[in-house]
Amino acid sequence: MSYKKQIITIMTLVILLLLTMSTTIQAASVGKVYNLNATMHGSQIKLTWTSVSGAAGYNIYVNNIRIGSVSKNEAALIGFSDNATYRFKVAAYDSQKREGTLSAEEKLTTTVQQTLGQVRNVTVTQVNGYVTLNWAPVTNADKYQIFVDIPNSGEIEVGEVSTTGAILRGFEEGKRYGFSIRACQTLSTGILNYGEKSTMKYCTVDYDKDDSNYNTDDDFNTSIGTVQNVKVSNITDTEVTVSWGRNTYADGYEVLLSKNYGTYKTVADKSGTTAYLYNLDPDTYYRVKVIPYETVNGKKQYGEESSYKSFTTDEEIDYTPAQVKNVNVSNITEDSAYVSWSSVSNATGYNIYVSKNSGTYKYWGTTTSRNYTINNLDADTSYRVRVEAYRRVNGIKYTGSYSTAKSFRTDKDDYIATVTHLNVTVKNRNEAYLSWWPVEDATGYEVYISEEGSSYERIAWTTDTTTILTSEKLDYATNYRVKVRAYKNVSYSSGNGYYSIRGGFSSVKSFKTEQYNSIQDNPNVAKVTGVKAPVKGTSVYLSWNKVSGAAGYEIDFTVPGIGNVTLYSNTNYREVSGVTGKDYDYTARIRAYKYINGVKVYGLYSDVVKFREN
Repeated sequence: MSYKKQIITIMTLVILLLLTMSTTIQAASVGKVYNLNATMHGSQIKLTWTSVSGAAGYNIYVNNIRIGSVSKNEAALIGFSDNATYRFKVAAYDSQKREGTLSAEEKLTTTVQQTLGQVRNVTVTQVNGYVTLNWAPVTNADKYQIFVDIPNSGEIEVGEVSTTGAILRGFEEGKRYGFSIRACQTLSTGILNYGEKSTMKYCTVDYDKDDSNYNTDDDFNTSIGTVQNVKVSNITDTEVTVSWGRNTYADGYEVLLSKNYGTYKTVADKSGTTAYLYNLDPDTYYRVKVIPYETVNGKKQYGEESSYKSFTTDEEIDYTPAQVKNVNVSNITEDSAYVSWSSVSNATGYNIYVSKNSGTYKYWGTTTSRNYTINNLDADTSYRVRVEAYRRVNGIKYTGSYSTAKSFRTDKDDYIATVTHLNVTVKNRNEAYLSWWPVEDATGYEVYISEEGSSYERIAWTTDTTTILTSEKLDYATNYRVKVRAYKNVSYSSGNGYYSIRGGFSSVKSFKTEQYNSIQDNPNVAKVTGVKAPVKGTSVYLSWNKVSGAAGYEIDFTVPGIGNVTLYSNTNYREVSGVTGKDYDYTARIRAYKYINGVKVYGLYSDVVKFREN
């Protein structure tokens, strides 16, 4: 059966339609649309509604996207997917394009109505800039719509014919155009049934080329075939995964995407059979299809496009974290402050911003905790701090709004002097007696020691200006270095506790403990035990348990701020007068001695006892 070819003259293929809505501060003069109804008629969706008084026209919305306008209270829509749910709204507008209130939403789930088949076997040839289209007839079709994909402009319908062929002109040389055909059937007055568009066929226009003998354009190769089993999965608000079956002859695949029934655009070029599409619009209808190609002499030759697969992205997810609440500032010193706040759900972390003397806020730091110590502040200075939460999703950082600013003032810069005149005396082989001059306003002192050149560690702290490093802390025959620094406790401005200001370290003093002497520490001379030191008035009455066979006892007596003196007793008690300090401790320890072969041999010292004037 032969078919007459119909010639369609196209003076231009670029049709630019601007639907400009005027903006005004005046309210629309038309009312709300009521009684919106959506029904299926063949491949069409028909919308009807009650006319609005004074309306110049009506805007049609599908899935919250405005798709066009009509002048009457009805509209016929085509090109929708089967077995899919769509949401429709309509708004009237007045003569100045001011839009009234949108109608209530009407939903409709489409049914399988496309009884017409897809147009197939489309061929594209050209002669001296004219493009000829031919295709196989579709049963029950009484006409065909012709669509052209124009470079940088999009796909438009350029006309319809009742035959299975058409000749087009008006193309620009050297540009690549796409062509597709859709079958139509008239069911009744104003109601049409549509088949699915054919796959898009492409042709690069060459005014010097003659395809009269069906030598079709070089970039199309029928032997490559088409792509099957296109699927979409992992749909989110902005992403989707597209996969397809492998084509035996293809070197690669281009993925074409259409948004809200618009023009297909190439969005990916893959050698494999999977593409991940990003940066999509939320809650938006898309169609995707895949076209295979083979690379010959550095140029792509395309097969046929696959059938399209449609999907709708999810509604937009708001990843913005909530505002930070309950910011509190505490533990304020002259150069730091501790900031805390309530946790924000799903926050990845928090940014801290600080303003000095009501100046501009500056970024200060980031933390994943819900607290932060602001350091390097100026003393006696006013500051404000605010915090914002942030969340990272797929490499994108979403920040919430700033917290309410919290004001505070740093403390004045306090000072504590350095310890001087440190003195060390080694006694009793492995004990060190330390003394130094007092530091004004010092709360106490920290003693640091280094053993055999190792790192320093704090070994003691005291409120006195003397201390004894006993045999429990020092080894025999060992080299030590010691240093001391003063500290002062200062209350926070907030009244919440206190912090310590530390002075500089004293100069370092070195010393070495003595060898262990097995003769002097003869086990035949027992250690003195049970030392007691009751004080009455300004006298202390020292007493202890007797040591069997002891010839006498040596008392190591320490006077605060002066040093130690050695006292002796032939009995197990001794009264010492002159205990006149009520604010500091005296100390004493006692050891027994014997004469063995004419040599005075000592036992171990007792534990130290402390006492002061009553």
